[in-house]
Amino acid sequence: MEESLRVEFQQCGCELLEKLLPRIVLLAKREEDVSGLIALASRKRLRICPTGTGTSFPANYEPPAEMIFLLTLGLNQLVEVRQLDSAVIVGAGMVVRELSARLEDTTLSLPPALAEYRGTIGGAMLSSDFTGTRLAEIRRRLLGVELIDPKGRLLKFGGPTIKNVAGYDFWTFLTGTRGRFGVLTRLILNLENMPAIGPGVPVTLGSSVTEAASRWIYSNLEKKLDPEGIFVR
Repeated sequence: MEESLRVEFQQCGCELLEKLLPRIVLLAKREEDVSGLIALASRKRLRICPTGTGTSFPANYEPPAEMIFLLTLGLNQLVEVRQLDSAVIVGAGMVVRELSARLEDTTLSLPPALAEYRGTIGGAMLSSDFTGTRLAEIRRRLLGVELIDPKGRLLKFGGPTIKNVAGYDFWTFLTGTRGRFGVLTRLILNLENMPAIGPGVPVTLGSSVTEAASRWIYSNLEKKLDPEGIFVR
């Protein structure tokens, strides 16, 4: 790695995990660090792959050249537990089992399909899901998100109460997209008791969205949100 690039990583606030070289693995602890890294990637024509713990990659995965793996484990703050609203605001880098432990002293708990996930809460939302149950559970509980887009802007969608998310909640389309449209920094989840999801849950965007429509939506999101292809998998 060029020494100048190493210095620029430090200047943007990200920690370079030397023990994982030659792959470039960075750890961000603040949203400002992520914004700085995205600006650097745009200038240097680098590509970023956001990930939580990195456990979702298959053993034979070969990353594209000049790929930066950005670990979000540093974004692990439990921002707020709103028991009256049955909602929680949490950093995307918090490991699911840690969030479950933090909720033990409250009246709220994670549904089983979500609590079983071994990675981060952000990874639970963005990673692929063979059965579709976990993503379906998140999709119906997702009240809002915060993410940093390919221009380094912090975008906020939705809010902690149902009235904040009336209408078309486009952010639910981010579920299962594996970080293709930005770096997820926070989630707002509804943790009220709901009927369990039965078998045969669709693995696409929703029961009323066909696979062709899903591809069309994703294609247009990429053109609008990440035309330079900074975020790839």
